[in-house]
Amino acid sequence: MVEFSLLTEEDQTFTSQDLLGNYWVMYFYPKAGTSGCTLEAQQFNELFEQFDGHVIGVSPDSTKSLSSFKEKHGLKFTLLSDPNKELAQALEIVKNGKLIRSTFIVDPWGRIRREWINVKVDGHAQEVFEVYRKIREEDFSINPSILQRRAFRGLRSDPIEDEKLLRLIEAAHLAPSCSNKQPWRFIVVRTKENLEKLHEALSGGNYWMKYAPALIIVHTKDEFDCQLSDERNYALFDTGLAVGFLLVQATQMGLVAHPVAGYDPIKVKTLFGIDGRVITLVAVGKWGRFEQLSEKHLELEKSPRNRVELSQVVKLV
Repeated sequence: MVEFSLLTEEDQTFTSQDLLGNYWVMYFYPKAGTSGCTLEAQQFNELFEQFDGHVIGVSPDSTKSLSSFKEKHGLKFTLLSDPNKELAQALEIVKNGKLIRSTFIVDPWGRIRREWINVKVDGHAQEVFEVYRKIREEDFSINPSILQRRAFRGLRSDPIEDEKLLRLIEAAHLAPSCSNKQPWRFIVVRTKENLEKLHEALSGGNYWMKYAPALIIVHTKDEFDCQLSDERNYALFDTGLAVGFLLVQATQMGLVAHPVAGYDPIKVKTLFGIDGRVITLVAVGKWGRFEQLSEKHLELEKSPRNRVELSQVVKLV
């Protein structure tokens, strides 16, 4: 959402910052009191509670006109005056000097999630409500990429473009860290020669990783991050966060990213000249080849997700 500061019908300042933290419907109408604008206001007013009270009407009218309009029709929601159509122009809903009737759904981060331009009034508020409800329900659900992500082993050997591999690292690099120290380091191994070198360090149970077209070495050093009381070495925690971001991004991109602990860390450090700790190796590839898997791993590949009950890992106090 663009930044703005406008006056309400009560001559109070309302800014874009006031939208943050909640879902909002902002609808723009040409002129208070006209038949179309009145009908639209009434229909949004009828759904005010279903919108959790987060409806705002915006027009070029003066605050005095808006106050009279709100009182006359018993409107429950806030009206904003955009007399010079500055906000409307920023949203590109002004044509030949005239405001185009439009509606926007804004999420708690200030992002416009849906827009309607050149609205037909009758039934519009109900349509907006259906989309508003759907967006809220989808946002409350678990991220689909988190639900889809599994520790799959059935990797194809098809090469992965460097652009995609770098996008995974870019996602990992956006993870939070103590004092923004960003302690994670990555070596993306994808040439045949270097992959074969790294294969020497794998444990026997990770034979399936030899089919991956890329293996990412994740490493760090204690001094790269905060050293806190009670022996809290934040380099480990923060690097783990970065790997988590990488896994979700990979799943979104249709890739398997499977981190493992089964390797010889000393050999990995020696082979690739690493000074510090090798936290994990992440196999990256496309899913869909199963003939190379052991019977045990083939069964795991298609088994349901196994998690202990939530009550065993959380306490609300």
